[in-house]
Parts: sequence; structure tokens; C-alpha cells
Amino acid sequence: MLTRLTPLALALLLAACAAPLPPGPQHLAPAQFAQAPAAQTGAATMGAAFADGAGAGSPWQGLVDEVLANNRDLRAAAARLRQAEALADAAGAQRLPSVGAGASASRQRALDDQGKPRSFNTFGLNATAGWEIDLWGRASAAAQAAGHDAQSAALDRDAAQLSLAGAALDLQARLIGLGHRLALAREALTVQQQLLGLVKARVNAGRGTALDQARAEALVAQTSASVPALRNAACLTRLQLDLLRGQPPADCDRADSDPLPAMPEPRLVSLGALPDPAALLAQRPDVRAAAARAEAAAARAHVAWAARWPSLGLTGQIGWSAGHSGDLFKSASQVHGIAAALNWNFLDFGARKAEEAAARAGYEAAVANAEQAQLIALQDAQASLSTLRDTEQQAAAQAAAAAATQRARDLALKRYEAGVTDFYALLSAEQERLAAGDALIQVQAARAAALLAVHKAFAARLTAP
Repeated sequence: MLTRLTPLALALLLAACAAPLPPGPQHLAPAQFAQAPAAQTGAATMGAAFADGAGAGSPWQGLVDEVLANNRDLRAAAARLRQAEALADAAGAQRLPSVGAGASASRQRALDDQGKPRSFNTFGLNATAGWEIDLWGRASAAAQAAGHDAQSAALDRDAAQLSLAGAALDLQARLIGLGHRLALAREALTVQQQLLGLVKARVNAGRGTALDQARAEALVAQTSASVPALRNAACLTRLQLDLLRGQPPADCDRADSDPLPAMPEPRLVSLGALPDPAALLAQRPDVRAAAARAEAAAARAHVAWAARWPSLGLTGQIGWSAGHSGDLFKSASQVHGIAAALNWNFLDFGARKAEEAAARAGYEAAVANAEQAQLIALQDAQASLSTLRDTEQQAAAQAAAAAATQRARDLALKRYEAGVTDFYALLSAEQERLAAGDALIQVQAARAAALLAVHKAFAARLTAP
């Protein structure tokens, strides 16, 4: 279904964006960038991706809530949103008249009509108003650009929430996987040390060889070497998770002794319940943010065009001025005036024309970025669904392999104890069991990450059928 959208949606997009910007105040933003409805689900519900975390108070959802509440990058994104909203309010106010009031009092010494020096007092009250008539839509376009900037800032925040929530859940799943791999290595090390003791006893009894003992010692050493590597990987993953949670780094040694959670089990995804590709393009916050930036760039191109033409301003004043404060507000002290001014800087040696060309180029770049964001959304959706399908199949096959190697090891141990086979067969079976078990844990973690990628690609909560 997704592949069918590519020529359809992008053909419409490219056709609409290919036309040059209209050279006048009638310019409108491209229709394909009309504001899409906000996604009703996303980062706040990503914790429901796992069957054991479907409840609102689950550890998985609790992790997401903690990241959304404490992450410093999200706080910065929220502050940028407030800044953009304030700038949008300021730009919108520029379209309205400005009104001011003032009061003055002065004393000066000067020659009077008879040439004698005298001191004069002057008191005044006044109110002024000014308004630039938006002949070419410059002020309106500037307000629209600031509004689209605020919209893109809000969508950037939403995209950051979605990305960080997914990253935190992915790190948590990876951390649990590393914990299970570490537990498997320690359990295998215990078994291998028991095998080494068995080989030593047989050597001492004259029924084993030094080669068998050397092989058993090598296996124990190899498994022992994997333990600190896994422990360090878990520590580094935990530190990354603490950073996303906005928490000071935890003590890895103490956390290593915490109870080990079960491996996450992804919910089954019903492909029929997935949003269609058109809904995907409408819901993803990064796609919508890129579209909003294109709209802002279009409005700024209009601002640059309008700056090339005359501006018309109206000013008015009313007030009172008198030599004594008691004479204020008398009809004789009233002063008032109204004026209109037309300004046109028609000779600027191409400066404003160049600014308009730069704004148009910025618009074209923003449109290209919006198109790229849509292509990336489609690619993410295709890749995440393909990965989820393949990891499900891989996990099933790997589980069968792990069970088979466990049976083979148990059988090899019995045959070795009975003297039917040599120690090399038992050693190989133990190595295969450990490798298959470790691979199973890794593919289970990869399956959880694949489901999270589907949630992120579609920017929505996917439920079980």
C-alpha cells in the first residue's frame, strides 16, 4: 500500500511546488501544506507497545512519562516554542494601530518680545496614534510567517518527544537484553566450571586427557572474558538511559544487583489497523513541521516582494499645551493634527530585488525539505514493517535453535559421562548452546526495537487485533 502512495502523493506535491511564487499580494501558501489535524496518539502512548506494559501505570509507560517530564532537550524545545509563540503575537500586533500617550513639563529662559530675558514654563499632555496601511499584505504575511514558525516549533517539540520516548524504550529493552545475556553467561560459566571439575576428576582417575582439561579451561576463560564486556555494555546503556530521563548517572555496580525484568514481548500488530499512508503523512510531526516551515518561507517571500513597493502611513495627535498647569484642558490650549505619508525607496540599486530572490530561493529549499521529509516518512514506514516481519520470523527460528542446542548439550553430557563419546563433542555442544541462547536474547531485543520503530514511523499507537 505504501509503495502506491509514492507516485500519487509526490506527483501532486511536485506539481504544486513547481509553479513559481505569484508576484503579488494574492499569493497563498501551497494547498498541499494545509494544516493537518494533530495526531491523537504518539509519544505519550509508546509505552503500550509491550504486552506487559499496556496499563497506564506500567513500568514502560512510567519510563516514557519520566522522559517527557524531565528530559532537558524537551525543556529547551518547550522554551523555543514559547519564544516562537511570543514572536508570533508581536508580529500579529504590527498589523494594528499603535497608540501612545505622554506628558511633559519644561522651564526655559529666553528673550521676550521686548528683548528682555524671561523664564517660561511649558506643560503638555498628548496622545498619538499611528498606523501603516497594509497595502501589499506585508504585515499580514509577516504575521503568517511568525505563526507558521510557532506551529513548526510546536511540531518540532512533538517530534522530539516521539524520538526521545522511542529512544528511551529502545535503551530499556536493550538494557534488559544485556542483563539476560549477562545472566546467561554467568549461568554458563557455572556449568562450564562444573564440567572442568568433572574433566579434572577424570584426568586424575586416569580416564581423561590433558587435552580435554586444556579445552575445558579455555572454554571457562572465554566465557569469563565475556562477563565484564557485557557488564560494561549494560553500564554504558544505563548511563545513556539516565541522561534521557534527566537523572544523575546511577551506580552501575549497585544496579547490576537489581532484579532482572522479563524480556519485553511486543504486542502483535494488525496491519489492517495501521493508518493508511495519507494519514501517515498527516500525522508525523516531522513531516508537518517541514510543511509549516515551507509555509513560513512562502510568507517571507511575500514580505520581501511587498518591501519593494510604496508604504502608506497615517499619524494623528491630540493634546494640550499651556504655560500654566491650570490652563491645561482649556480649549485655547488644545493642539491636534493628522497626517499621511507615502514612502517609496525606488532607487536601491537592486537590494530589495535581491532580498526577494533570496526569499524565493529559501522557499524552494523549504519545499524540497518538505518533500524529503515525506520520502523519509515513507521509507521509515516500509523499513520498520519489513524489519518487524523479519525479526518475528528470526525470533521463532532462533528459539527453535536454542531449544535444539540445549537438548544436544544434555545428550552429549550423558554420553560423555557414560564414556560413549569424547569430551570434544560435549565441549562443542556447550559452545553451541551458549551461542544459540545469546543469539536468541539478541533477536528478542531486536524484535522489541523493531516494534518501537513501527510506532515511531507511524507516529501513533498500534493496538493488537
